[in-house]
Amino acid sequence: MSQRPVVVLAEDDALLREMVAEAIEQEGYRVVACDNGFGALKAFFTEPRVDVLVLDWLLPDIEGQDLIRMLHAQRGLSELPVVLTTGLEKELPVFEGAVCLLRKPFAADELSRILHRLTQTSRPLAQAAGNTSPF
Repeated sequence: MSQRPVVVLAEDDALLREMVAEAIEQEGYRVVACDNGFGALKAFFTEPRVDVLVLDWLLPDIEGQDLIRMLHAQRGLSELPVVLTTGLEKELPVFEGAVCLLRKPFAADELSRILHRLTQTSRPLAQAAGNTSPF
């Protein structure tokens, strides 16, 4: 029996975090939901395996780019796929180490498609465009 892929979700908006976590779990993933960046960082020390990080760009304690840099500097996490989410309208240079960027609001099926590709293959994912949606 294969293990379910593990997704760490770092989102400070409680309602959005709950909705996204539920949608991801319905797709067969195990979700570790965190309300800030340091909670997400802690998950990497407490979880035996993490397959993908879904990360809000702006968190109350740390910016997404800084968390990505800290994680990617660790041996074993340098190739960790990060899906960056943001409600900001500004351009983010090269997604700051993320494999793709989802603009809020985004569609649940868009995130599902991205997670499936990241957990089923090891090839990098091209930029994903945001859609209208429940998120």
